[in-house]
Parts: sequence; C-alpha cells; structure tokens
Amino acid sequence: MSDYNLRTIGLSLKQQDWAKTPGYQLTEYFPNGRFIGTVPGPKGFTHILEITKEHPRSLDEFTQLGPEHPMSRILSIQEVYSENTQSAVVKGVMSGPFFAQLSKIPKVWPTNPSNWDRNRGIIITVMGEQSSLREMARKTREVMATNKILFTLSSPKTEFFVEEIPDRRKETVKTAISMGYYEYPRRCTQRDIADRLDLKQATVSEHLQRGEMSIMTSWSDTI
Repeated sequence: MSDYNLRTIGLSLKQQDWAKTPGYQLTEYFPNGRFIGTVPGPKGFTHILEITKEHPRSLDEFTQLGPEHPMSRILSIQEVYSENTQSAVVKGVMSGPFFAQLSKIPKVWPTNPSNWDRNRGIIITVMGEQSSLREMARKTREVMATNKILFTLSSPKTEFFVEEIPDRRKETVKTAISMGYYEYPRRCTQRDIADRLDLKQATVSEHLQRGEMSIMTSWSDTI
C-alpha cells in the first residue's frame, strides 16, 4: 500500500467573480474549455485542452497574438492536435497567476474534472498531499486576491476542508454555533450574531450561507 495520503479538492469561481481575474479574458476567444490531461514540465504544467471557439478563426487569431501579449501569458499554445470550425484539441502551457503559483508547490497536480465556461465559471481540480494542498489554498487566495473561491474537498476528512474556510467566515459560523443558532429551537437570530461580531446582518447572512454551502458540499462527498 502506498505511504502517500492524497486528497483531491476542487477550486471554483462563479462567473461574476472569475470575470474579475485575468484568466477570464480567454473566453473572448474560447468560451468553453476542458482539461483532458496535465503533466508537469520545466515551464509549468503542460495541458491537453479541448476548447470551443468564439468563431471559426478564433484559434488562428489567438496564436497570432505573439508571446508578449497578455493573453499568451495566460495560455501559450504549443501544438494543435485537431481542429474544426467550432472546436479544437490543443497542447499548451497555462501561466496565469494560479497555475504559475501552483507550479511552485511540490506534490500537487491538476487533474480532472477541470473546465471553464464563460457563463458559469471555472473549476480546477487538484490532487496532492494534505500539507501541500493547505499551502496551495493559502497561496491561491493571495495570488487571486479574492475570498470568493470555493474549495470543495473530495475526501472523508471534512475537518481539513473546514480549516480552509476564510477566517472571518469561519468565525461567523463558530459564533453562530456557540450562540445556539443551529439548535432547535434556535436560541439566537442573525441580528444577535451581527451585534456580537459588530457586522451587518446581511454580511452575517452571506457568511453563514456560504459557510453552510462549503461544509455541506464537502460533507456530501462522504455519503
């Protein structure tokens, strides 16, 4: 039996949050993309991608941008394996903020399912050792400069995932638990929690909703 204790987590951003990051500009050329396979290389991870085109000449226009264009720094296409008027299968290196950071962390690998959709958002699934995934989660929030990333753990170790919830959200959930918000009948309201934490009720509501969704999504993988 292997001594490695591997976990798999998905990092996802909804469309409205992903649209604020540099990688979203890819959808001007390729509205949808699916990762078929990924291997590490000297300049980062090399991916086999299935991409849909905005129009029949999207791939030609993209490859003509030149190596110094910002989009070429997000995705550098090395080879086209197959192509038609609507889609293509290509080999390329993604060098945006997330993948550039991921390539510096040992013992983590992008895996399937990973894909993007211009209208829905993006999800990247990553496999690795527990300590490396913890580091990846911290670094991802730093380089992406957003707390809107949802981490979904595909493992029975739900407590690992809970530790990755942003501190302010985790504090709100813990306060709600300690004040009896989740007891039946409830011993407090969201307004009570907001007063305790000196937050707006709407902020508490968002923290609780997103925290509950994160925990339940992770927990559901154990059923």
